[in-house]
Amino acid sequence: MTGARRGGPPALFAWDVALREGGECGVTDDQAAALRHVRRALQGADVGARGRVRLVTVGLSGRVEYVELGIVVEAQRDGGAVVWAW
Repeated sequence: MTGARRGGPPALFAWDVALREGGECGVTDDQAAALRHVRRALQGADVGARGRVRLVTVGLSGRVEYVELGIVVEAQRDGGAVVWAW
């Protein structure tokens, strides 16, 4: 697990891509994998489609939930390329 923190809940990477018809999303403990998922989804998307990778962790409330810790990167389909904003 690449994002584990000593003595606490794991750091995870949630990714999502908004598409004209629905979208794609997921959670992984591998930041590089999250970036690959966003790039793949945006490469097949219409110009203007957006995606992002967020740092999250599991909540400790006893319910199944993720606590957002911040945005790692955002991306957009711009012409023939995926443009990243770090």
